[in-house]
Amino acid sequence: MRDTKTKVEETKTFTQEQVDELIEKKLSEARAQWDKEAEAQRQAEEEDKKLALMSDDERKTAEFEKREKAFETERQKYLSDKLEFEATKALAQENLPVSFARLLSGKDEEETAQNISMFKSEFLKAIEIAINERLKGKTPKTSSVAESNDPFLAGFGY
Repeated sequence: MRDTKTKVEETKTFTQEQVDELIEKKLSEARAQWDKEAEAQRQAEEEDKKLALMSDDERKTAEFEKREKAFETERQKYLSDKLEFEATKALAQENLPVSFARLLSGKDEEETAQNISMFKSEFLKAIEIAINERLKGKTPKTSSVAESNDPFLAGFGY
């Protein structure tokens, strides 16, 4: 015997203002992308014009500098990714949340280690404070037995 459930699909309705906002948001995103692509195209054309006016030696030097700059950018990205990975490993070893790795990775391994050490002490302090706050309870109210009008307790002589 199968349990059959009917799915009720809810239709979401939008006001004209909401539709206009969504369209405007998408258009602005598309415009930003188009502007970015147009700027990149314009810069490429300018660079091509500059290269066309250069001598062979100048062109080779400019192309070498361009490749060197691209290489340096990739190198920096690689080092940044490596430091973030190392920070993730260190956080995992310390049983700390690895989602903080990007925030804690520094310029080099030493700075990253210092950031993790400082984060660990502050994080553990914050956890301890939160735990103590949750464990803190209200002092139980004490009742005086002599003042009690409870017939049950009165039967025992209280």
